[in-house]
Amino acid sequence: MLIITPGTAEDSLRDSVGQPDELEWRVHPFVENARGSVLLVAIILITLIAVWYWGYPGLVVLGALLLVVAMAPYFFPVRYHMTGRGVEIIFLGVRTFRGWEELRNFYPSDVGVHLSTFKRPNALDSFRGSFIRFAPGNREAVLRFLDAHIERTKPAESKPEE
Repeated sequence: MLIITPGTAEDSLRDSVGQPDELEWRVHPFVENARGSVLLVAIILITLIAVWYWGYPGLVVLGALLLVVAMAPYFFPVRYHMTGRGVEIIFLGVRTFRGWEELRNFYPSDVGVHLSTFKRPNALDSFRGSFIRFAPGNREAVLRFLDAHIERTKPAESKPEE
């Protein structure tokens, strides 16, 4: 079993086709983006102080709880573990596993990649798919790993129906 952590000496260890056997990384945007985190906390505190000032102290607790829950993927770390069987996402102690046979396509962005259960973009992607964030410096390794494990239909391969 080979675990590749970006930027380590193990990066040179690969299987016979040049791909790592496994990829594992941890992402914690709150810690990685200090300036944005300070701004976010300031906005939340100003909002809660304003709610308190306008005479709704009971809503402060509810508002704080809702804001933290809504921003949980930003505030708390997420671990990702990709193997030959699929991808495991561990968030707040909850493990979610998606096998490669479930996934039909993926759509990369600047900060991560959306794994889809549909061959083409679909309105249900946000409900049935999974989003995994890149760690600093591992974008290309993750995309190569996904490309090697997800059989997706590329536009050039599609044939017109007769």
